[in-house]
Amino acid sequence: MKTLIKIFAVVLLFVSYTSCDELDELTEIDFDTTLNEQLNVTVPAGEGLMLNETMLINLINSDTEDYLDVLQDVSITSFSYQLLNFTGDVNGTIVGNFVADGVQLLPHDMVVKQTVDAGTVFEVTNVSQLNAIAADLKAGDDVLIGIVGESSCEEAMNFTIALTLDLEITADVL
Repeated sequence: MKTLIKIFAVVLLFVSYTSCDELDELTEIDFDTTLNEQLNVTVPAGEGLMLNETMLINLINSDTEDYLDVLQDVSITSFSYQLLNFTGDVNGTIVGNFVADGVQLLPHDMVVKQTVDAGTVFEVTNVSQLNAIAADLKAGDDVLIGIVGESSCEEAMNFTIALTLDLEITADVL
């Protein structure tokens, strides 16, 4: 009889534990959202000039604003950017890095006009870097993203960096 009571207690404990997990999952909502941001870059004429063009991004948009206080998980499924809308010195160059909060995501050594004309889409794929950015966004922090390095051009250059972050989010609504 004691054995039967112990088995019943163990089964009851197991059922109540798994039921709580299932109940918790019922209060969660999973959704995807995309952050689309644009950074307008102005590069002054000159040789070997320091370039530091950045912007702040955060998780606030119409998909997420109701859930910012109850986020359980934020993950980046895709992070890409492209240079667009070039004007200026067709031979102008940038040697530097695309960065997030001072951490190099991708290196660049490019003739900007050629990169724009080629329609090159740059993909950030380093999982640890993506996880660090996602953790900052989940915590409600702004992330400083942009391009830094040296530029050389005979006439000023202007272009836009179009940034796209695809996110998967889990929020606990209760």
